[in-house]
Amino acid sequence: MEETLSVKEKFVRDWGEDLAQKVEEAANSHRNGVNDQKIGDPFKWALLICIGYQCLEVERYRESHGIPPLDWEKMKIWIRDNAELGSYSGDFDYLSLWAGAYHFYVSKPDGVT
Repeated sequence: MEETLSVKEKFVRDWGEDLAQKVEEAANSHRNGVNDQKIGDPFKWALLICIGYQCLEVERYRESHGIPPLDWEKMKIWIRDNAELGSYSGDFDYLSLWAGAYHFYVSKPDGVT
């Protein structure tokens, strides 16, 4: 029987503990009293905030958060396929939601199960 891992445990397994910590730190730096309610998995919240604020995507934002260079396209696919963000029920960046920033992460392409 396969062990069930949390999203953070999967992230640490595939990307490392240091990067997981940087994701959490980056997300926490954007706490603003509006998008801060973490219901369920707090690491999903951190990923959603980092997606919304482009902390992992934009090089200068990565640098400002102390996040090392990474293959964003590979990570983006990893997040879509592993983080199960569509099941998260807490807060996230609402402007990013309205702009469609999360669509890729909750909609799998045709033929992917």
